[in-house]
Amino acid sequence: MAGGRFNRAAACAFVLALAGCGRGPDGANSDPDHAETPPEQVVAGASDEVRHYVARFTTKNPDACFDEVTLEQPALQAATGAIGPRVPPTRVIVMVDGSGSMAGRIGGKTKLELAREAARSFVDGLPPSVQVSLLVFGQQGDNSLAGKAKSCSAVDVTAPMSLDREQFRAALAQVRAVGWTPLAAGLDRAESLLAATSTPGEQIIYVVSDGEETCGGEPVASARRINAGRTRAIINVIGFNLPSSEAVKLNAVAQAGGGGFVNLSSEAELARVTAEVREAIRRTNNNVKTSIAATDNRVATSIAITDAQTCISNLATAEYVAMSRDLTDRQVAGRPVPFANEAKALLKARHDDLRARVQTYGARLTGAEAAARQSIDAAAADAR
Repeated sequence: MAGGRFNRAAACAFVLALAGCGRGPDGANSDPDHAETPPEQVVAGASDEVRHYVARFTTKNPDACFDEVTLEQPALQAATGAIGPRVPPTRVIVMVDGSGSMAGRIGGKTKLELAREAARSFVDGLPPSVQVSLLVFGQQGDNSLAGKAKSCSAVDVTAPMSLDREQFRAALAQVRAVGWTPLAAGLDRAESLLAATSTPGEQIIYVVSDGEETCGGEPVASARRINAGRTRAIINVIGFNLPSSEAVKLNAVAQAGGGGFVNLSSEAELARVTAEVREAIRRTNNNVKTSIAATDNRVATSIAITDAQTCISNLATAEYVAMSRDLTDRQVAGRPVPFANEAKALLKARHDDLRARVQTYGARLTGAEAAARQSIDAAAADAR
């Protein structure tokens, strides 16, 4: 009989080591004949002896499970215009016409001077993360028949694709108005500078010109291929004082390239278009910042809550297993703990309190994340 009792106790010890013999970490009572005093009464009346015993197994501070989350509030740019882009650009190519007619004047400046101003303004308004390149077409030979062949073969990348704005500005200052207008060849070269993408608008080509193709190319076909092909680039065309017949042709290039066309006849119109381009960039930047901040806040909150739940669960399980093993070892050794049930109830009360704390913590973080989202939305609405 004694051997039977020992075997039963040893078996209980083995089970306790795995899953607990009596009460689990959630406080469930596995002994249907055991009538227990409610935990809250046990906690209120627990003796120092019971508390000191339980404290041996609750040495880890649960505060480490509850990290604070810093939520983002993006700094948005204020509104200055009235247009909006589709997606933020990653690469921009400015194509400047180097034909001799760009030396013509609009008001007190040459078309080339205005083209430089437009190009600088476009690039200066881009985020620093956007790569830029300058391509000049027709800037060789001259605009005579004798110089046509040389000029029509002249498509020069004077500022390679990079983040270096000074390189771009320096190259822009060197553009000259000398030759013909190989627009199609320029578009073909621009395409080779771009990367493959499936998102229209990530890559943009700005064509700044005062005339139609004069070298026999097919710029509409080139623009359509670029916009529909591997680069999905959008082609915008800025014309300078174009007659209606040439304006129609360059507008067709822009439409084939999925972009827009403007025909400027004054510095005031250039300033207006420049402002619209800057506004497009501003809105795009704000949309991206808003989306990133809201997503980061949501992810950070979710991770923090999940981490807290896991941390408290692991802590409670480790404490329960450690105390259960000790109680079993003492029972097997013939030195049972007289206040075992009170100790279990006290530990359960601690774990119930920690689980409630996790719920409160999760609700607080979720509420803070929702409030941050409302604040971001309000700021975005104000910046429109």
